[in-house]
Amino acid sequence: MRKSLLFSAIAAAISGMAISVHAQDATGGGTMDRTTPPATQPADRTTDNTAGDVRSVRSLLKNTTEAAVKKDGFDNLVRRFVDADRNRIGKNDLTRTDWDKLNGRIDKFRKDWKDKYNQDFDIDHEDVVFNDQFRVTKGEIGDAQPAGSRMDPGKPDTTPGPEANKVGGGDTNRDKGRDVAKVTFPASHGLPQVYVPLINEFPANWKIDVPDEIDGRKLYDNLLNHLTMVDDQKDQWPSDVNDAYRLISHHVFLAIMNTPMTGSDMQKPGDIDRDRPATPTNPR
Repeated sequence: MRKSLLFSAIAAAISGMAISVHAQDATGGGTMDRTTPPATQPADRTTDNTAGDVRSVRSLLKNTTEAAVKKDGFDNLVRRFVDADRNRIGKNDLTRTDWDKLNGRIDKFRKDWKDKYNQDFDIDHEDVVFNDQFRVTKGEIGDAQPAGSRMDPGKPDTTPGPEANKVGGGDTNRDKGRDVAKVTFPASHGLPQVYVPLINEFPANWKIDVPDEIDGRKLYDNLLNHLTMVDDQKDQWPSDVNDAYRLISHHVFLAIMNTPMTGSDMQKPGDIDRDRPATPTNPR
């Protein structure tokens, strides 16, 4: 009887050790909280930001900003957009004269940038520029909308798209199970808050989901308008170069998302009036 009880005690101890090791492995070497019932554990995937996703999103923000302020970078900029937006914006009526005008503006901006900061426009440290103030939330197409998410524009839309029945969700890439995200640019430098929705395209690339009303001409006008405004205000650029990168990126994404500006000395993106001479409210 004593041997039987001893063997039972040893078996129970070994079983307990195995459970403890398994619990530590599942949590990456930490300890598992057994006091909280599973039903009360956080379930909202929109707050599940892996380090890899955040790095990829920051890289997208960097590359998009740099393409927008590079000569002949318009096509490279558009390649950062989701399929349907690339196809729509790629069909435009822009002429060589238009491209020369945009390139001239970019040349002037880049010269003014180098004169002030003694360096070319090149975001070396995207983790510093796009820091934790740039909130990234994540979800999956087909997930139930978390409570209050429809009232929170900072959370991604997880509803399937109109082509969800097609392989890969068609050009809109909104098939069930696909990862989506949203980046929040906080209000700063006198610029409004802007939300940037993202869709994960095969094999594992985040792309920008541009508003449907944006075509090639409107994106061109918005971009030219914002670059003109920010360059005209170069005497107000921040002294810290990383903060200045944030300012320029903020303007670029306001242009991409067609987000209205505020302030008496600024006009709304896309409102360039080609029939009037250049003025502070009608930059050319």
